Amino acid sequence: MQPSGVHEYINNPMKKKLIILGAGENQVPIIDLAKQKDYYTIAISIDGDYPGFKHCDKKYIMDVREKEYILDIARKEKITGILTDQTDIAVPTAAYVAEKLGLPGIGYECALSFTNKFKMRESCEKTKIKTIGFRRASNYKEADKAARELSLPLIIKPVDNQGSRGVGKVDRYSDLKEKFDRAIKYSSTGTVIIEEFFQGREIVIEGFSKDYKFHNLIIGDSENFESIEMFIPKQRIFPTTLNSEIKAKVLSANRGLVEKLGLKFGITHSEFLVNETNGDICLIEIAARGGGVFISSDLIPLACGINVNELLIELSAGGNPDFDMKGYVEASSGYVCFLLPEGTITKVEGLEEVKKLPGVHRACLANIQLGIKTPCLKDKTSRLGPILVSAENRNKLLDIIQELKTLLKIEVETSNGTRGIMW
Repeated sequence: MQPSGVHEYINNPMKKKLIILGAGENQVPIIDLAKQKDYYTIAISIDGDYPGFKHCDKKYIMDVREKEYILDIARKEKITGILTDQTDIAVPTAAYVAEKLGLPGIGYECALSFTNKFKMRESCEKTKIKTIGFRRASNYKEADKAARELSLPLIIKPVDNQGSRGVGKVDRYSDLKEKFDRAIKYSSTGTVIIEEFFQGREIVIEGFSKDYKFHNLIIGDSENFESIEMFIPKQRIFPTTLNSEIKAKVLSANRGLVEKLGLKFGITHSEFLVNETNGDICLIEIAARGGGVFISSDLIPLACGINVNELLIELSAGGNPDFDMKGYVEASSGYVCFLLPEGTITKVEGLEEVKKLPGVHRACLANIQLGIKTPCLKDKTSRLGPILVSAENRNKLLDIIQELKTLLKIEVETSNGTRGIMW
């Protein structure tokens, strides 16, 4: 795939150049921050009306997985550094280009360990993290064999995608073919991982590594929408309410896993399941990038006072910024999303009131308008919002969330009548 759609503003050859992979709304904060720090920003993404293209200095239309073409772009542009945030699929490319050009990076093999879910499971086996039964499969025959070697229910998902795309639960062997066919369509390598189901409470951890020294920063609770089969988070709240013993155990496991995977520098986002009865924990996945939905750019600084995006930019450009926990604070932050049924929006109330509500940090509600057609639910991209909130403690944060839910009223005309928001 050849580069296309090159767009450039004024090119100042004296500025240091950064390639930022991805141009969605989650990449806008790091693009803006890099520009504020006087870097010349080059955004690369597939074609589309992505807001990052309007914020960067130059853009290339390119699939971020096309590492050889992006390496050619990086050479031509004589870049200072390359990075990505809040998207998994670009992590190996950033690492590959940096490695080939001798720029700061995490190493290509390390990047693969953080983006391939099968490799993650293998890494768990090499640490003290208790692991579940798992297999990988590239065709249905392998999937059927794997499923019969494991215990139902099972989780099946592509080894190399994000956003809950292709993830399904298999309760009966008769469901396997349908779930396998769906999952493998979302894998660029044509491979799925099949895992035994672990029942537990979902926990998320955000951290940062510099010079292979890792710090857990914030730990929070994640809740999925209960009304649908898909595993789609509806809110993530920091800090967690886990008891201190289990909290310490999962934080220790996360630190051990990051160190085992050998992350030289960068933001991490981890998801675990915790059995609060016996204390067992199970990794869902771990990523060498910030959590999506503005977790790394907004929620980490709001919850603990440390700007990890600033650290990432400076380290990717060859700097050596101070990183310690001296500036750490304890506050609360989180996001809440919602779903709308398939149909046509016929009523909208409270948008402006929500945006002005004290404690609401960011409300992404521009796509909520009368007459808009709402699509059927499919994955995380079906969520609306997010609405980001912050407060001095968790109880006050939950009060803000409850108030905004009361203020925001949306009705959708569906084939089954008028329905409202699914929180």
